[in-house]
Amino acid sequence: MAVYRLDTCGEMCPIPIVRTKVKLKELLPGDFLIVTSDHSCTSRSLAETVQKMGHRVEVREVAHGVWEVVIEKV
Repeated sequence: MAVYRLDTCGEMCPIPIVRTKVKLKELLPGDFLIVTSDHSCTSRSLAETVQKMGHRVEVREVAHGVWEVVIEKV
């Protein structure tokens, strides 16, 4: 199990989703990807997309206006 980070602050949809999908292809099952975003709508859209792909996901606000989408690749 490894943990990777992807900073998408300042980026608008669909760029964070595309970058996340590309990064997830590099990970092994059981690895975690933590995506940081400063757009709440991006965080929600990303979480929905990743769940539909079959991965586990959790969204948390880590600072005012900053979210982390924690993805466990399945």
